[in-house]
Amino acid sequence: MARGSGGFTSSHFSTEPLPPAQRMAMWHEALDRHLGGRRTIAPLPEQPVQVEMKVCRLGYVEERPDAHADASVVRMAATVCGTVRRIPALLHDGDDDVLLHIHEAGRRTVSQLGREATAEPGGGVFVSNAEICTHFLPTPSRFAIVRVPIKPVMALAPRVEDAFARSLPPDAGVLRLLMKYLDVLDDARALSTLELQRAIATHIYDLCALAIGATRDAVELAKGRGLRAARMRTIKADIARNLETGDVSAAALARSQRISPRYIQKLFEGEGTTLSRFVLNQRLARVHRMLADPLQADLTISAIAYRTGFGDLSTFNREFRRRFGATPSDVRARARRRQ
Repeated sequence: MARGSGGFTSSHFSTEPLPPAQRMAMWHEALDRHLGGRRTIAPLPEQPVQVEMKVCRLGYVEERPDAHADASVVRMAATVCGTVRRIPALLHDGDDDVLLHIHEAGRRTVSQLGREATAEPGGGVFVSNAEICTHFLPTPSRFAIVRVPIKPVMALAPRVEDAFARSLPPDAGVLRLLMKYLDVLDDARALSTLELQRAIATHIYDLCALAIGATRDAVELAKGRGLRAARMRTIKADIARNLETGDVSAAALARSQRISPRYIQKLFEGEGTTLSRFVLNQRLARVHRMLADPLQADLTISAIAYRTGFGDLSTFNREFRRRFGATPSDVRARARRRQ
């Protein structure tokens, strides 16, 4: 298990190194440990057992016997098909967390509280750990499970119980945003302090509440908090992917994100900058890294500038000196001396 500061933990489970006869039992144990609410698993006969599972917990202290995470995220790919049940005999653990299952591939059918719902690829379904529940996975699947305490979600969506075992459709935009936002759990800088980790947990609560129907006041709160954070993260990731050869204009980003160009501009204004200034700084930072990279030593400075999206060398040189207090040649020379 890898630990971050302030109660963040990350762990990985794989059946790959295990003997086939032990895989199901070990996976079952890992599910109990990370998802809470013990379960029984009934796989379909003669199914191969191959599972890759990554678990991240925010606000978790392993040394405490009663430790409880502020939020947990399980990402899993599994070939196992069959039925997973949380039965009455296993409900006496006081666990009332809610779990949001979001499928990227494969699907599941969930039965709880007399209802039945199906999570299709891109869609999701909410369940409660405090109630009897049955999941049926007919095919190999890849999905994420977001586990959060019920109280902070109820503060935003008081009728959360009405959402249990109700299908969330694949076109629910907030689910796409939430899945992309979960990439923040791979960013060490974003998790470097307890304050940042608590903010991320709050953003996850916001997005879960928006997915199931928050109150009007809670929607406004979440829009200025979790929704804004998730949207900014996906926009910045879009910029990073397209910085060298793609279109990073407000219009192109708006089409990709399915929002208006003006909303994108307002998001950056909320961070005290502009889209154009952010893109410029990202290009300058990439040039700086390439100048210090010995693998890029054969490229001329002008070639690096053009490759990172600069069309005018005079503008590039001026902005580079303003940002780093040195010329590109100086930065490359210093890097060569260090090497």
